[in-house]
Amino acid sequence: MPDHPPFSSTLKVMGITLALLGPGDAGADDEFAFFHEEVMGTALELRVRADDSRAARWVESRVLGEIDRLSAILDGWDPASELSRWASSPGGPAAVSPELYEVLRLADSWRGATRGAFDPRAAALGRAWDASARLGLEPTAGELAEARDRSRPAAWRLDPAAGTAERSAAGPISLDGIAKGFIVERACAAALDPGRGVRGLLLNVGGDLRAVGEGFGVVGLAPPKGDSEAAEPFAFLEVRDRSVATSGGAHRGWEFAGRRYSHILDPRTGRPAGHVASATVSAPGGADADALATALNVLPIAEGLGLIDTLPEVECLIVADDGNLHRSEGWGRLERPRPSPVALASLRTPEPGAPQDDGEDSGHWSEAFELVVSFEINRPEVEQRRYRRPYVVVYVEDEGGHVVRHLLMWISMSGSGPDQWLPDLLRWYRRDIGRTRIEKRNKAYAIGRSTRPPGEYTITWDGKDDRGNLVPEGKYTVFVEAAREHGTHQVIRAPVEIADQPFAEEFEGNVEIKSAAVEYRRSGSD
Repeated sequence: MPDHPPFSSTLKVMGITLALLGPGDAGADDEFAFFHEEVMGTALELRVRADDSRAARWVESRVLGEIDRLSAILDGWDPASELSRWASSPGGPAAVSPELYEVLRLADSWRGATRGAFDPRAAALGRAWDASARLGLEPTAGELAEARDRSRPAAWRLDPAAGTAERSAAGPISLDGIAKGFIVERACAAALDPGRGVRGLLLNVGGDLRAVGEGFGVVGLAPPKGDSEAAEPFAFLEVRDRSVATSGGAHRGWEFAGRRYSHILDPRTGRPAGHVASATVSAPGGADADALATALNVLPIAEGLGLIDTLPEVECLIVADDGNLHRSEGWGRLERPRPSPVALASLRTPEPGAPQDDGEDSGHWSEAFELVVSFEINRPEVEQRRYRRPYVVVYVEDEGGHVVRHLLMWISMSGSGPDQWLPDLLRWYRRDIGRTRIEKRNKAYAIGRSTRPPGEYTITWDGKDDRGNLVPEGKYTVFVEAAREHGTHQVIRAPVEIADQPFAEEFEGNVEIKSAAVEYRRSGSD
């Protein structure tokens, strides 16, 4: 766990990844993208439709400024925030900012509507599990009962006429499960300004996603039990002028005696939720989507679906722990067919001397295995808080030096098209893109995956080349190449030999990539 966990402790599982898609309804020459790490304890991706780079940079500055302003109010991990100061105040009605008042009001509302399945007072239960985890022991029934007792009194009283909030109990509270969605929605509203040439934007901060205006709107949901940046979405939905949040316990929680428990707790029992792998909610408001996604992990599935079906303009998709899908009545109106990605292979001219698939299966990669590549981005020494993500490309070469598979490509996009910054990735650009016809594309979709500490990423290679064919067993090199704007260019080379034996190896990092590792293992053995 990081020193400052993701702002939302209820697993907002939308980490955004871009995919090149086929022709659409708008050109890519007005599309911009910005990437930051350590924003509210996680990663941020911002995509903008604007007239020019000046307008897009204004959006970036405006979004980050609004996030900073609201975090100073709502961040419970910051002892200097308004929330922390109010929560530790001696009592009595206190004048609070309109933003804090509104989030407290929404939290009250959703605690009642979900019959306590969402409850900021559950922070006392989380502390009990954390304390037990430090001792390596599961909390006892008595310890959980004591924590439940601390979380039962009303946490606050609101006076709408006076605009005051009064702490009515001393127990801990957490707004993590609702505040980040609220902040993302407000940041989008602050930055959508047609008068400045801003026509649309999509903002994703560690899983809380919102798309407003024109040009964006399709979100892909990745399998809840996989964390690869290359995970294939299992569903797509429309999010234009809506918020989406996904919550699940597959990748965060506690482990005792080899048994893993979700970090999402049922506030009514103190026990971890376990019957839901993930719940995705689409709603007009970001705070609403946040709170409901958490509650759906706690409520029985039928009860959760019944709740959603009573709420106007709110829909959900629940993935049960057994893998079965459960949809609200109106989910189908939001669901979209799978877009048609333009594979990098279709844009590449085969390299001279590159091996061609001969259609033979003998000696090819066994589909029972996968290669997991993990890496961590280094924080620049000059940065104190958030920092820009470098441009990163992860790819695989065969023994002859031919690129056989692209696993990841993070670049900024601007008015000159998506290849503006590609030359900064010197090795890859010279060896591959010089022989590639890069075309401007105009769409991207966000892909849901587990929240992770900022800067930490995982990609899984299934043994297929860019054309979808299994590669032969043999020797390959995985490259993690990074270039930072106004920074350095760095390459990590990870030689691997693909056969029938698992292996794992770590590789020395550099100033841009702190660490990297590969693991060849049986598929799905995470």
